[in-house]
Amino acid sequence: MKLAACFLTLLPGFAVAASWTSPGFPAFSEQGTGTFVSHAQLPKGTRPLTLNFDQQCWQPADAIKLNQMLSLQPCSNTPPQWRLFRDGKYTLQIDTRSGTPTLMISIQNAAEPVANLVRECPKWDGLPLTLDVSATFPEGAAVRDYYSQQIAIVKNGQITLQPAATSNGLLLLERAETDAPAPFDWHNATVYFVLTDRFENGDPSNDQSYGRHKDGMAEIGTFHGGDLRGLTNKLDYLQQLGVNALWISAPFEQIHGWVGGGTKGDFPHYAYHGYYTQDWTNLDANMGNEADLRTLVDSAHQRGIRILFDVVMNHTGYATLADMQEYQFGALYLSGDEVKKNAG
Repeated sequence: MKLAACFLTLLPGFAVAASWTSPGFPAFSEQGTGTFVSHAQLPKGTRPLTLNFDQQCWQPADAIKLNQMLSLQPCSNTPPQWRLFRDGKYTLQIDTRSGTPTLMISIQNAAEPVANLVRECPKWDGLPLTLDVSATFPEGAAVRDYYSQQIAIVKNGQITLQPAATSNGLLLLERAETDAPAPFDWHNATVYFVLTDRFENGDPSNDQSYGRHKDGMAEIGTFHGGDLRGLTNKLDYLQQLGVNALWISAPFEQIHGWVGGGTKGDFPHYAYHGYYTQDWTNLDANMGNEADLRTLVDSAHQRGIRILFDVVMNHTGYATLADMQEYQFGALYLSGDEVKKNAG
């Protein structure tokens, strides 16, 4: 309480009596009532920071940072260290208007150099242009302008072309003789593997084939709707990625029912991944039909993309309760009213 009372007695003097000072800075000048400013050119380095007013020493109460309002408090035994990260003209601004003196430290940014030469782009005069293309096209090469479709032969490293009237003098040059595409090679092919059911749904009508259902919970092991039509719809996207081989999960007919998923068998696990094959000679209806597959393959080949099947011959499916009823086999086959009573 004594310190607070002493501090309050100093407040009237901030605006009318002695001037603020700080080592390394000239005397502060008053910039309006209760605001004091001083500037100094300081080198990069570390230095103590204290301020004085009417024989009273003050220092920042918190870590010293630029462009932040710092409360001042009476000096302690150890003055705070101010780290200057670069040479420059620094400004100390003290504000006493609130009663508690505060300090703001800033540095004057160096002015950006102004270019003393401004170059203007040349304006086309409507005449043919002669260009040096030796760094891009070999001697004797046929070069075509994309806009005008004119062709010129490189002679002595130069070509002369008349730009198209609508191009404003712009030429977009390319080889007139395009090299034939290289034959496909599996070495360094860009192969994209896709789990078809989880990729793109192109035909929602086949999402619940063979009586398959959603589980109404997290849908961890149910079919999500991706199919062959969805893959066809995304071929342009895959081509833009640079894909030239598409490896799809096994599209063969899978078990119609499900097995218990997880370590406790606590969710329905269908064969959405293609690893529980039931018939190796048919497509799974959730994937689509033969026409969908032919369209996918033909459309992919038009884009230079090969199609691969994930065959997984060692993954024949389980005997599920639903398949036992449909095909009437196994110890759990139920007849007549037993189906409704036990399987729902």
